[in-house]
Amino acid sequence: MSFTDLMSFVNYAFVLFFGIIVSLYLADFPFEEHKRFYTLTLLGFGIAQIIFYLALGEKALYQCYPLLIHLPLILLIRFVLKQNIYVSMIAVLSAYLLCTPRKWIGTLVSSFFDYSPLVSNIVTSVITLPLLFLVIRYVAPHVIKLKQENKTTLLLFFLLPLIYYILEYAFTVYTDLLHTGGIVVVDFLDSFLVLLYFILSMLMIELSSQRNKAERENLLLTTVSSQAKKEIEQIAEVQKQAAIHRHDLRHHLNFLQTCLAENKPAEALRYIREIDSSLRFTGMKRYCVNDSINLILSSYADKAQDREVTCTFTITATDFSRFQITDLCSLISNGLDNAINACEKINSVEDRYIHLRLYEKNAQLCIKLSNSYSYDHAPVFRNEFPISNETGHGFGVQSMVSVIEKYQGICRFFTKNGEFCFQATL
Repeated sequence: MSFTDLMSFVNYAFVLFFGIIVSLYLADFPFEEHKRFYTLTLLGFGIAQIIFYLALGEKALYQCYPLLIHLPLILLIRFVLKQNIYVSMIAVLSAYLLCTPRKWIGTLVSSFFDYSPLVSNIVTSVITLPLLFLVIRYVAPHVIKLKQENKTTLLLFFLLPLIYYILEYAFTVYTDLLHTGGIVVVDFLDSFLVLLYFILSMLMIELSSQRNKAERENLLLTTVSSQAKKEIEQIAEVQKQAAIHRHDLRHHLNFLQTCLAENKPAEALRYIREIDSSLRFTGMKRYCVNDSINLILSSYADKAQDREVTCTFTITATDFSRFQITDLCSLISNGLDNAINACEKINSVEDRYIHLRLYEKNAQLCIKLSNSYSYDHAPVFRNEFPISNETGHGFGVQSMVSVIEKYQGICRFFTKNGEFCFQATL
């Protein structure tokens, strides 16, 4: 065996070594945790390749590689490592795809030496380990995440390496059309790549759209859940106040009875007025015909009062039957949350205010929310929507927009004369 033949054989060994390790890493089967499996797999496939090489020769081995090496490796990952069939095929076909840089670098360097096969085999062998490191370090961690995706996403990532694999063997292994087919083959490849690009792009855009929709729906569910929690807390507070008043009622009646028995009607009337005054500032305040909205507004009115923010709620709308009330409560809550947070940053208490109006016009529900804000913390807009760089903030606006979109409404956020405004029509 000549030195050129020996290096050709060594290159085949490096190809096998590279392909198996990359396939296993892409299938989320790292070497550090499965050293024995790696050793047995490399040894088994290595012995098989030597036998096939000696029995069939280099050309026949190259042509039979899909059945002798690739298919058994896919089955190994599928049934021994218990991976999804899509993941198994993506791992092996992607490993084959990643062998292309090895081959190209070898060809590039050999072009300076009259395309010497010896130089090409030496270079491709030497470049194997650095390329393997780059793939394991920077490519594998991302491909591994595919196993958490649905079948549609897996299919998209499966198509490209599969098509490349088919074309590679069709045009360079089983035929030499890539080199002898002339302009017809080149134009076919160009057209095919362009067509494949647009098909994959359209599928990815559709998939991204579906994912964004799912994220918005999930955000709505999260905010609705949070809103329900707030309503439950408010109801619990009302019930607590009612229980306290029920407990105190006996004492109130005893005191009034004593006043009347001692002929002290003035003192009894004064005591009644004190009880009435205390009852006015407890429990749920009524702003409209809907109790859920009343609960939310009462809760935020108390919250604003605690933070020394002046609130004005004007609710003239009466028909909320078109909406899921949790959506409206979520919309109002997020708007008031943001408004109170903005007002808190104003140093002067006299300048803190929030105005909310809910009214009906042309059979549509209109919402106007405005609040003051600190000039040192002026709202920042991106694509006409306010954004926040604070950790844990910024989701409220997204939730509000999701509710508006759900009911095919329109909304806008803007500032005017030192006032932040939110307007929506549903």
